[in-house]
Amino acid sequence: MYAMMIRRLPALALGLVVGAPLVAQQGPRPLPAPDLTFEEPFSSVGVGAIRELSNGRLIVADPRDKILHLVDLDAGTTTAIGREGSGPQEFGMPMRLFIAPGDTTLLFDPLNTRYLIIGPDGKPVSTFRTDAEPSAPRPGAGPVMVGMGLFGRVSDARGRLYGEASPISMGPDGRPQQADSTAIVRYDRGTKRLDTLAYVKLPPSNTQVSGSRDNMRVMVGGANPLAPRDEWTVFPDGRVAIVRAADYHVDWVMPDGAKRSSAPIRYTPVRMTAAEIRHEEELRNAARSQQMSISMTTGPQGTQRSAQMGPPPGAPPLEPLTNWPEVKPPFRSGPASVLARPNGELWVRRTENAQARGTLYDVINAQGAVAFQVRIPDGVTLVGFGNGTIYTTRKDADDLVYLQRHPAPERRVEGN
Repeated sequence: MYAMMIRRLPALALGLVVGAPLVAQQGPRPLPAPDLTFEEPFSSVGVGAIRELSNGRLIVADPRDKILHLVDLDAGTTTAIGREGSGPQEFGMPMRLFIAPGDTTLLFDPLNTRYLIIGPDGKPVSTFRTDAEPSAPRPGAGPVMVGMGLFGRVSDARGRLYGEASPISMGPDGRPQQADSTAIVRYDRGTKRLDTLAYVKLPPSNTQVSGSRDNMRVMVGGANPLAPRDEWTVFPDGRVAIVRAADYHVDWVMPDGAKRSSAPIRYTPVRMTAAEIRHEEELRNAARSQQMSISMTTGPQGTQRSAQMGPPPGAPPLEPLTNWPEVKPPFRSGPASVLARPNGELWVRRTENAQARGTLYDVINAQGAVAFQVRIPDGVTLVGFGNGTIYTTRKDADDLVYLQRHPAPERRVEGN
């Protein structure tokens, strides 16, 4: 363990009036100022890479540097958890963190295609795999279970894992084909049961296939970033919130399996002008630095896996897209765009015009209505929530990121 410097700032809630009605028409609220900034930088910390423990300490995954940290913000210390490798208490790449009962944490490791169990003391305990492990596509194999085995998205307080079943199956010609929707599935590692909870609509052309039948490359997630896509998340109690892109409303799957729909949320679509297209192309290229590509190659030595964060050195800019929609969808796509705060708030990252500064979130209550909005300033990225806390990162000129802790408004959301 070694000490780090921390900088404390007054706990200010700028523009936040606790006694005021929660009405979105009042205008977006600025994010409360950070009360603490951790001075040791990270290379990459995204949504799902932070887990706050009950004592306030954090587990932080940095997939670019392949380091897992136990961070004590108040003491200014960090301790390494485990090490890189394929042993019983090691990881190939620390990708995403999931909550489990009693301050236990599950780390998803895509290179070893398994989960590392981390105890409440921040020490590795053991590993496990789900029953739905990824495999290379094979003719006649039917649907290929990529989503649950390879990329769990979130967990509930019981440690059940939620992800998406793969929409890819093998066609008669031996080439992958994509459905227009996929299932949200829940995996209980105690019972080894896999349940289908609901379905979400996917954008067209979300799968790119190249190469021959015997040497095939399949890329999932290659659709236009503004193509409408349903997004979803899960609350600690097991409630699933599905945000529908077609008319911007929330469908709820309750812990007992009951389903209900909220009324559509009003919004004004942003038309895609030439200026908007230029802006979106800039965002598309900038996002490459935080995107991960995972390759699976099957040969005489079995299945070999490798991962890379960002484009390779010297890679040219992406080819401009020609299939931009006429208007932007109401919210951004991706797992980082729809987040569940433990107090019951659903945070949805909105689309705006190119002149807008910062990032706008709709904060939605249990009735599916916008209670208020929060604007996060430029250069700051929301990465997670804790117990009465919000965590962001701030990027410097060298693209290093600094973890910040903000106090969160404690007013109870209407309807929860």
